[in-house]
Amino acid sequence: MKPKVLVAFNTLTLIVVLIVNYLPNTGLFDKSVGEISNQYTTLFVPAGYAFAIWGLIYLMLLAYVAFQWYAIYRASADQQYIRQASIWFIVTNIANSAWVILWVNEYLGASVVVMFVILFALIKLTLALRLEVWDAPVRIIALVWWPIAIYLGWIMVASIANTAAFLVSRGYQGAPLTPFIWTLLMILVATGLYLFLIFTRNLREAAMVGVWALAAIAYRQWEQVPIIAYVAIAAAIVLFVAAGYHGAKNVETSPLKKWQRNEV
Repeated sequence: MKPKVLVAFNTLTLIVVLIVNYLPNTGLFDKSVGEISNQYTTLFVPAGYAFAIWGLIYLMLLAYVAFQWYAIYRASADQQYIRQASIWFIVTNIANSAWVILWVNEYLGASVVVMFVILFALIKLTLALRLEVWDAPVRIIALVWWPIAIYLGWIMVASIANTAAFLVSRGYQGAPLTPFIWTLLMILVATGLYLFLIFTRNLREAAMVGVWALAAIAYRQWEQVPIIAYVAIAAAIVLFVAAGYHGAKNVETSPLKKWQRNEV
C-alpha cells in the first residue's frame, strides 16, 4: 500500500478515536467513562487527575501523524516509518474506539480483550519501529519514539486496571487472596515490567508514565489504605531513580546532546 494511503488511514482512524472519546462527555451514553470507572473501582485505580495524560498522548499521536505527512511532502527517507508500522497504528486506533464504546455500555469482559489488543499492537509498533535500540536523530526520538513509548507506558497500567475492574464487576474479590494483597502484587508486577522496559529497551519514557500512575495510586490511597500508598510511592521512586540512572549512563545519546551536536 502506498505511503499516502497508509497515512490517510492513520489520520482518519485517529480522528475517529478523538471523536469517539469525546462522545461520552456529550450525554450520548447513559454513563461516562469516569462514571463506569467509579462504579467498579479497585485499589489499583489511580486518582482522577492521572487520566489527564490522555491529553498528552493524543497531542503526541497527532504530532506522530503530522510527521508522517511531512515526510511524504518532503519525500524523505523517514517515510520508512510509515510502511513499517502503519497497520499496527491503525489497529490501536480501531481498538481504542471500540474500547470506549464497550466500556460505556458496560461490556467489561469484551473491553478487557480489546484493551489487550491495544497493548499487543503497541508492542508490535515498538518492535516494528525499533524503539530506542538504535542511535536515532532527535526528530525520530521526539516524533516517532516518544508518542508510542508514552502510549505504551499508560496502556500497561490501564490493562491491569481494566482487568481488575472486570473481575470486581463479576463479584470476584481475589480469593484466596485479599484485594489488598492483589493490589500489592499488581504494583510489584507493573514495577517489574517498567524496569524491564528501561534496561532491555531503553524505554525510560514509558517508565516515567509508570511513575505518574503509581504516584496517582498513592495519592488516591494515602488516607484510605496507607500501606498501599507507601508501596506505590516507593515503587514510583524506584522507577524514577532507575530511569535517572539509565539516562545518566547514556547521556551522550540523549536528545539534548544530539540537539547540541545538530543531530536533528
